Amino acid sequence: MSNPFEVFPWNNNFATGIQKIDEQHQILIQFLNTLASSLTFHADMPSARILFTELADYAVYHFQTEENIWHQFLADDSWEAEHTKSHHDFVSEVNKLKDEESDKPLEIVLENVVSFLTHWLAFHILENDMRMSKVVLAMQSGLSLEQAKQQANQIMGSKKITD
Repeated sequence: MSNPFEVFPWNNNFATGIQKIDEQHQILIQFLNTLASSLTFHADMPSARILFTELADYAVYHFQTEENIWHQFLADDSWEAEHTKSHHDFVSEVNKLKDEESDKPLEIVLENVVSFLTHWLAFHILENDMRMSKVVLAMQSGLSLEQAKQQANQIMGSKKITD
């Protein structure tokens, strides 16, 4: 799934420190880049539609993986609930964009999808997933949940998730 055009190049700044999540993030970004490349180089739209569906399906699979990991450490915590809600919001937005296919040309819909995915993935990985992974890694090193959340907030800076 490699291509010469990358709208969202992967680099180590996106690494959360949790290997399974990082591997899946890289695959999501490869899907996004392939979809963007298809649009840029005017690949046939049926192939782009299939690629978009595969990306959406993989995102749901990835969310399940993340949620299982977060649940092991943050069961019934407000951070877990908020993170899961962000996944549901993502799926709702993707479905809304898919529904636009009947009203707009597919190329326009897919451009909107690429724009949405680029912004959403960057924010979600760099802010939400990074913060959650810092909590998990801190708890694995022996900190309590509250201590781990405080440490994650300190590391992540002034943008804090509150209870």
